Amino acid sequence: MMKGPDDREELSRLRQRVAELELAEKAWREREIAHLALLDLVPQSIFRSDLDGRCVFANRALLESVGMTLDQLRGKTPFDIYPRELAEKYRQDDAQLLKTGQAFETIEEHRVPATGETIYVKAIKAPVRDLRGEIVGIHGIFWDVTSEHVARQLSDEREAHAAAVRELSTPLIPIADKVVVMPLIGTIDSTRANQVLETLLDGVVARQASVAILDITGVRDVDSSVADSLVRAARAVGLVGAKVVLTGIKPSVAQTLVDLGIDLGSIVTSGTLQSGIRYALQQMHPA
Repeated sequence: MMKGPDDREELSRLRQRVAELELAEKAWREREIAHLALLDLVPQSIFRSDLDGRCVFANRALLESVGMTLDQLRGKTPFDIYPRELAEKYRQDDAQLLKTGQAFETIEEHRVPATGETIYVKAIKAPVRDLRGEIVGIHGIFWDVTSEHVARQLSDEREAHAAAVRELSTPLIPIADKVVVMPLIGTIDSTRANQVLETLLDGVVARQASVAILDITGVRDVDSSVADSLVRAARAVGLVGAKVVLTGIKPSVAQTLVDLGIDLGSIVTSGTLQSGIRYALQQMHPA
């Protein structure tokens, strides 16, 4: 059958279009190969799975961690690789992601199948969408953050311990309605002086105290810095409507205060804690 000029022209256009599509496909495949090669260079584990959780792709780092080739891993689910409790958690995470369509990140416990080692990883997962915007799978990346996680835990534990020590070093004890006592023991430096002031103010306000007793019987040395801190604390407490009673002043401490010319101002002083408490109670219940 003879073809006319129009048919030959249409055939030529089709051949040209096919050639263009083949070139585009070749370029796409080359980019895909380059992209996958790049993913194999990074130390993080990268994967892609379908809607049923079956592996579609994994980079070299992930393959090495599970001790498999891509052909061996492809089609497997986390239940084929990890302990059941971990696999179940991953399944629940994936189900939530597919439900919300929102990417998420977390730090979680992870088992390395190739070594049996338990580590902590930071994981980021997101949905894979097709050209229509429909979710067709999940891809993600995770990497070992055990050192950082342990360091953060130790830091949190140290901070909790430091907070406990601060609380023990500056205890505020209610002994009667609107009367609190803060017994101080050991050395008072600038850091502890600030803690005394902060704890005292917070406690007086929180308990609506009228009298705050500062007992320094157990304080080793009282120098100008310590005395100044006590005066500042008394003034600050006075600003919130309470009175400070300073107890446990030994003769040597009294002499030091005189020699330093420290003006205790409105601070009531008492030799012993017992006498200071007696004074405070009398202020609350005058005869």
